[in-house]
Amino acid sequence: MLRVHMHRWFLSSVFCVLVGGMSACAPAQSDEVANALQPELQDALDESFPSSPDVTQPGFVLRISKSGAAVFQATSGAADIEQARLITSDTVFHIASLSKQITAAALAHAIEDGLVSLDDPVSRWVPETQKYGDDLTIAHLVYMTSGLTEYTDMPAPGDRPWATFHYFTTDDAIDASLSAETLQFEPGTAWRYNNINYMLIAHIVGQAYEAPFSAVVREKIFKPLGMTASLTNDDITTIIPNRANGYLPRLQPVLEDLRNGAKIQVQSTDDLVMIRRNAPHYGGSGVMTSMDDWSKWQSELLTHRVFGDAYWALMKSRKVFDHDKTNDAFGLVHGEQDGRATLWYSGGDIDTSTYAVTFPDAGVSVACFSNNPLDSCEQKAREAIEILIELDAL
Repeated sequence: MLRVHMHRWFLSSVFCVLVGGMSACAPAQSDEVANALQPELQDALDESFPSSPDVTQPGFVLRISKSGAAVFQATSGAADIEQARLITSDTVFHIASLSKQITAAALAHAIEDGLVSLDDPVSRWVPETQKYGDDLTIAHLVYMTSGLTEYTDMPAPGDRPWATFHYFTTDDAIDASLSAETLQFEPGTAWRYNNINYMLIAHIVGQAYEAPFSAVVREKIFKPLGMTASLTNDDITTIIPNRANGYLPRLQPVLEDLRNGAKIQVQSTDDLVMIRRNAPHYGGSGVMTSMDDWSKWQSELLTHRVFGDAYWALMKSRKVFDHDKTNDAFGLVHGEQDGRATLWYSGGDIDTSTYAVTFPDAGVSVACFSNNPLDSCEQKAREAIEILIELDAL
């Protein structure tokens, strides 16, 4: 099931609107991509993702890597239509819920450093949760079985919509969620995907290291892996070189959601809606990265070269609760495609669509980032994977 970080006012547009005429995918064999594919496979991928360097439409970047080296990359469309700047491998996207992997990775470091335990009551780190009892643990946050109320189910500050067009912080979201007097269910007895779980994990990690969460992520994850273009976007005034803006067609359902749900004025014209992220919330989302950087993360997930086997055993670990959802890990989901084991996650927000999957047994990773939130990066990645399988390349 596609699981996204998406505000409810926007869900109807993303999943119900059919978009035609969007830019196709253009192969971009840059210095970062070592073309090592057999001609038949290369031709099949090129045919499925034909070139279209269109600077008037949003687009995406899709990459296939083997043993840590990029073997195919396709790019399409503009990162910034105003500046006619094309999407490339170093374009920086908001990766939405793929950020949960990075949040969980920071928690894994805190656990390895002896600062935090999965068995810690959340109340040890967040006193406001004492009213829920000490049975609510950090493990319940990681595995989406806490019973906490999602912040979007509670009133926002000033009764504004919970939309990233409007400014709100992680602290605002946490305060709203914890204003609920009771849990929705006893921890561990049901599974419910809520971003507040990972917002609280980010808060706890910052408390444990006595440092801003963004600084912890930078020092513990991005720097060791050489992810120089990546950051946690906790300050909307930050200048982010090579950033991709989000774009939407001005279809009627989109305009209605923007007007009625997000409460912003928007005109009915023939051009695109440009979207910027105006709320610096993080934990469940908020990481900005490029495909070049993300490939370093996926390579580490497969090879364990930098953080080691014990660390990744924790990151990939599952936990059994009193419900039947048993394939979650640390911001990752264990799955399979055509009988092949996978680790995957997807994301979406008003400015982005993202998907990333690895095939541990084959040492293959596939990732897609798009700055059109009505696009489906998961669909594109799966199409590429089907080609790999059909031609015995996976």
